[in-house]
Amino acid sequence: ASSSPAAPPPPLPAGCTSVKEVPQGLELALECYCSASARQTRVKAVSARSIGMEVKAKDSEANKPLCEYLGETLAGDGCAKLRCEVVRGERAPVKVVRVLCDGLAAAAAYQRLSIAQLAADREAAAAAPPRSVGRPTF
Repeated sequence: ASSSPAAPPPPLPAGCTSVKEVPQGLELALECYCSASARQTRVKAVSARSIGMEVKAKDSEANKPLCEYLGETLAGDGCAKLRCEVVRGERAPVKVVRVLCDGLAAAAAYQRLSIAQLAADREAAAAAPPRSVGRPTF
């Protein structure tokens, strides 16, 4: 069986500042909502300006699970070892996180985060109770 090379990710949106390439990796602009009662850590929104995250943790303990989630989500082809560190906003909801990994392009990271958001949205919709539509008839 021959394996064809994967198609390159689509280009970043114009003026994208949520994912930037830096030496040896990327910087991500994140807006985090932390809650110990959240079902799981997940990507809530991906835009050219920022990446919205829901983190299952108390505010003071959110950085470690956030970095673990990003490491799992962004690891892949060409990036066997990935390290993540908060460089700004360590105790704030608005953060800049540096992902250290040679070979991970900004467009690929943006695409993986977008896919993770779609998967989280589908999972949340499947877990939600059914909604009744319209008014009941008597």
